[in-house]
Amino acid sequence: PQIISLLRSNNTAGLQICVKDGGWVAVPPDHSSFFINVGDALQVMTNGRFKSVKHRVLADTRRSRVSMIYFGGPPLSEKIAPLPCLVPKQEDWLYKEFTWSQ
Repeated sequence: PQIISLLRSNNTAGLQICVKDGGWVAVPPDHSSFFINVGDALQVMTNGRFKSVKHRVLADTRRSRVSMIYFGGPPLSEKIAPLPCLVPKQEDWLYKEFTWSQ
Protein backbone atom coordinates (compact mmCIF):
# COMPACT_ATOMS: atom_id res chain seq x y z
CA PRO A 1 0.00 0.00 0.00
CA GLN A 2 1.18 3.49 -0.63
CA ILE A 3 0.71 6.49 1.59
CA ILE A 4 0.97 9.28 -0.97
CA SER A 5 2.05 9.95 -4.55
CA LEU A 6 3.45 13.29 -5.64
CA LEU A 7 3.25 13.82 -9.40
CA ARG A 8 4.44 16.54 -11.77
CA SER A 9 3.08 16.67 -15.29
CA ASN A 10 5.94 18.55 -16.98
CA ASN A 11 3.22 19.90 -19.27
CA THR A 12 2.66 16.42 -20.72
CA ALA A 13 -0.88 15.03 -20.87
CA GLY A 14 -1.76 11.44 -20.01
CA LEU A 15 -2.59 11.39 -16.29
CA GLN A 16 -6.05 10.00 -15.60
CA ILE A 17 -7.99 9.28 -12.42
CA CYS A 18 -10.73 6.72 -11.91
CA VAL A 19 -14.10 8.13 -10.84
CA LYS A 20 -16.84 6.41 -8.81
CA ASP A 21 -18.62 4.85 -11.81
CA GLY A 22 -15.35 3.22 -12.95
CA GLY A 23 -14.73 5.63 -15.81
CA TRP A 24 -11.45 7.43 -16.36
CA VAL A 25 -11.13 11.22 -16.44
CA ALA A 26 -8.14 13.09 -17.87
CA VAL A 27 -6.31 15.49 -15.56
CA PRO A 28 -5.14 18.51 -17.56
CA PRO A 29 -1.37 19.04 -17.31
CA ASP A 30 -0.17 22.05 -15.36
CA HIS A 31 3.52 22.90 -15.57
CA SER A 32 3.44 24.90 -12.34
CA SER A 33 1.68 22.38 -10.08
CA PHE A 34 2.18 19.09 -8.33
CA PHE A 35 -0.62 16.54 -8.16
CA ILE A 36 -1.00 14.75 -4.85
CA ASN A 37 -2.69 11.36 -4.83
CA VAL A 38 -3.79 9.87 -1.53
CA GLY A 39 -2.82 6.21 -1.20
CA ASP A 40 -4.68 3.35 0.46
CA ALA A 41 -2.62 3.53 3.66
CA LEU A 42 -3.34 7.25 4.12
CA GLN A 43 -7.05 6.58 3.60
CA VAL A 44 -6.90 4.08 6.48
CA MET A 45 -4.81 6.36 8.70
CA THR A 46 -7.33 9.20 8.24
CA ASN A 47 -10.27 6.79 8.77
CA GLY A 48 -11.60 7.66 5.33
CA ARG A 49 -11.33 11.43 5.70
CA PHE A 50 -8.97 11.44 2.69
CA LYS A 51 -9.90 9.06 -0.14
CA SER A 52 -7.44 6.97 -2.12
CA VAL A 53 -7.55 7.52 -5.86
CA LYS A 54 -6.71 5.01 -8.56
CA HIS A 55 -4.69 6.65 -11.31
CA ARG A 56 -2.90 5.73 -14.51
CA VAL A 57 -0.82 7.40 -17.18
CA LEU A 58 -1.35 6.87 -20.89
CA ALA A 59 1.65 7.10 -23.20
CA ASP A 60 1.80 9.86 -25.79
CA THR A 61 3.69 8.78 -28.91
CA ARG A 62 4.38 12.43 -29.83
CA ARG A 63 5.95 13.55 -26.54
CA SER A 64 8.42 11.93 -24.23
CA ARG A 65 7.60 11.43 -20.58
CA VAL A 66 9.95 10.86 -17.68
CA SER A 67 8.46 9.09 -14.68
CA MET A 68 10.38 8.60 -11.48
CA ILE A 69 9.05 7.01 -8.33
CA TYR A 70 10.52 6.41 -4.91
CA PHE A 71 8.86 3.88 -2.65
CA GLY A 72 9.40 4.33 1.04
CA GLY A 73 7.64 2.70 3.91
CA PRO A 74 7.90 1.57 7.49
CA PRO A 75 9.25 -1.83 8.61
CA LEU A 76 7.10 -4.71 7.32
CA SER A 77 5.83 -5.47 10.84
CA GLU A 78 4.63 -1.89 11.40
CA LYS A 79 0.92 -1.64 12.13
CA ILE A 80 -1.28 0.65 10.05
CA ALA A 81 -4.59 1.81 11.55
CA PRO A 82 -6.70 4.94 11.86
CA LEU A 83 -4.80 7.56 13.85
CA PRO A 84 -6.54 8.16 17.21
CA CYS A 85 -6.00 11.93 16.91
CA LEU A 86 -8.09 11.92 13.69
CA VAL A 87 -10.97 9.77 14.95
CA PRO A 88 -13.39 11.44 17.39
CA LYS A 89 -14.16 9.28 20.45
CA GLN A 90 -17.77 8.70 19.38
CA GLU A 91 -16.74 7.61 15.86
CA ASP A 92 -15.97 3.99 14.96
CA TRP A 93 -12.93 2.88 13.00
CA LEU A 94 -13.88 2.17 9.38
CA TYR A 95 -10.77 0.01 8.85
CA LYS A 96 -9.14 -2.85 10.71
CA GLU A 97 -5.51 -2.61 11.72
CA PHE A 98 -3.04 -4.35 9.39
CA THR A 99 0.71 -4.60 8.99
CA TRP A 100 2.65 -3.02 6.15
CA SER A 101 3.54 -6.51 4.84
CA GLN A 102 -0.13 -7.50 4.59
